[in-house]
Amino acid sequence: MTAPIDQPPPPRLGPPSEQLTPRQREVLDDLEAIIVAEGFAHLTVGELARRLRCSRRTLYELAPTKDDLVLLVIDRRLRRTGAIAREHMAAADDPGDKIDAYLIRSGLRPTSLRFADDVAAHPAAHRLFGDHYHFAITMLADVLRAGMATGRVRPVDPLVVGEIIDAALERLARPDVLRATGRSFFDLAEDLSALVRYGLLLEPASDDDR
Repeated sequence: MTAPIDQPPPPRLGPPSEQLTPRQREVLDDLEAIIVAEGFAHLTVGELARRLRCSRRTLYELAPTKDDLVLLVIDRRLRRTGAIAREHMAAADDPGDKIDAYLIRSGLRPTSLRFADDVAAHPAAHRLFGDHYHFAITMLADVLRAGMATGRVRPVDPLVVGEIIDAALERLARPDVLRATGRSFFDLAEDLSALVRYGLLLEPASDDDR
């Protein structure tokens, strides 16, 4: 069996949420709602301060530049949705339910094509998504190993499956794919989850088979 994947989590951008003031958390929540709906390339710090009803100083206390502020928001969003996915995975017993939790039950709100365009055109933001995906596939590898040990998952190389899913998620997030399908990333992730689930899972052995 393949050895466990030792993939450290991405470095945290900015302080943990509990170290922020209530107002700072509110500003970051509102900023996230703006950029996932509208993108971020066209926005300026001055416009953001006006729309968030805060001072520029408030924003610069969170991050030194607009790019850093955007990365902070994206990192915070990915960490939150990752934590939700892990909670769902921990609560599930069946490997198929854990796979669903990993891929689609992360609580991600829909994002706009404008946001996808801006992430694709922003090397640091694109790399940040990749770092989080690479870390997340270690959780899926653990699910596959546990499922193989119980005979619920086909014998596969978790490394290979993880790399395939990582590549698929990156591809499905591309603006051209979203436009071509006319569907959201969440919808496409549901299809990917079904493909992975039914391609890897074996039916539980019946009493007659034991």
